[in-house]
Amino acid sequence: MKRWNILYDYCRLPIRIIYFACVLLAIGYLVQNENVNIFYTIRNPYIKLISELLMRIGHVLIINMPLIFMVNFVSKKANSGAPTLIGIVGYVTYLITTMILGSHTLTSTAYSSVLGISYNTATSSLISNYGTIYPLQTGMIGSFMVAFATRYSFLKSRKRSIYSFLSFLDKDSAALIYNIVICALLGFGVALIWPYVFNALQSVIAWIAVDISDPMRLSVYGFLDRTLSILGLGNIIRQPFWYGAMGGTYSNIVGETITGDVNIWAYMPEATATYVGCGRFITPYYVINMFCMPSLLLAMTFVHSNRKERRHFFLSAMMGMLLSIVCGNPLPIELILLFNAPLLLLLHLGISGALFGVMSINKAYLGFNYSGSTISAMPGAFPDYIINARTPQHIHALLIILLVGIIMTIVYFFVTEIYYNYLAFDILGADKTIKISKQVIEASGGVENIKATGSSPFKLTLTLNDMEALSYEKLKRININHIIETRDGLVFEFGSSSTIIRKRIDRIIAKSKR
Repeated sequence: MKRWNILYDYCRLPIRIIYFACVLLAIGYLVQNENVNIFYTIRNPYIKLISELLMRIGHVLIINMPLIFMVNFVSKKANSGAPTLIGIVGYVTYLITTMILGSHTLTSTAYSSVLGISYNTATSSLISNYGTIYPLQTGMIGSFMVAFATRYSFLKSRKRSIYSFLSFLDKDSAALIYNIVICALLGFGVALIWPYVFNALQSVIAWIAVDISDPMRLSVYGFLDRTLSILGLGNIIRQPFWYGAMGGTYSNIVGETITGDVNIWAYMPEATATYVGCGRFITPYYVINMFCMPSLLLAMTFVHSNRKERRHFFLSAMMGMLLSIVCGNPLPIELILLFNAPLLLLLHLGISGALFGVMSINKAYLGFNYSGSTISAMPGAFPDYIINARTPQHIHALLIILLVGIIMTIVYFFVTEIYYNYLAFDILGADKTIKISKQVIEASGGVENIKATGSSPFKLTLTLNDMEALSYEKLKRININHIIETRDGLVFEFGSSSTIIRKRIDRIIAKSKR
């Protein structure tokens, strides 16, 4: 648990950055989205220009999410900028290695121009002319591999012997060389293995495309869509279904063919015939964004046992709810779950996938108008939902979304409550939480020294009668990353297990008073 909590601690700032990026996108979205014009109309060119600026900033931050996580992770290792610079050099080395040594015959979604890195093979005498090539798109997987490689290189350089091969260099230079070599080897390994991973994903995508009306196949699509989006690889599955022939095709009376679920939805108002099922790859997002995510945040609010902390968290939760409902992006919340409550995230991914099948069974289809990057897209927002109330043929879909949304609100609230109160053992297991509860009590000076307990989805708080009775020697034995002394008491960062550990401590205290 300690290592996982350390990872969560390191990733807090990147999650906030991604949340901020989504806010910037949301502001631009609310200004530029034509569907919002039913509420207000903005014609001022300067406001529109600022909104475009904000959207571009948000977009760039989100597509560079893997780099942001990597830089923040390696910067935690020392009180200097050396690890960060070494990590960036390693990341560039890794990307260029995958670009040069990787397969150049995969589909376009396998590649990404990260940091603008590209290479025109027409000028090379060693690489066949494939035109302009780009690094393999490995998202968060690649960035975390580089981050751990940088961490290893930096620590190794600090522990090297005076008789080592690079003993004539200073420590930072040695760390740089170590990292370049390791990241190049990582890039080579990924260049060999990643095509098999990508082709396996392509096989699943092709299987889904065989029958996009099959609820089971759509459920698999939904699960993969959210999983890959969290890993920064959403474009791999979204591009062929949103804009490619796998998402369906429509031919108009002049013989023009429109491909892709999102493209067809945008064309439908001009069409002379109705395309049945248009919007099937978007519809569940209305439920996820407008009902599931707000309910999850509300439940997390009530997990806070301290009223003061509950009110404080509720303000942040309200902002998250508003962002999810009005703008439609579950990514920041899912990133929190990834590092704080992996099992809850897995349940969320399963339910999200099932929603795609449920909507298909009920013939509820509602798309959205969009033509930008699939990585920073925000499908399933309230403005796109309410604008369709003016179209009679969408009433059925709107009602199904509302009905399913109400059910999912209840489900997510109770699932989240149950998880944090009874299931959140992280990787500890129930027996270890009992052991840790006893260790915390012992280090705190015994049950008689504990005045009050409190917990949240992230931490355990103990208010002690006498801080002098606290044993710092015993605190060191507890397998935890951070123990902080605050005005509110002693704070233990146990992550999602905090509530369960608090309840066990409360039971032990109650038994001692009988």
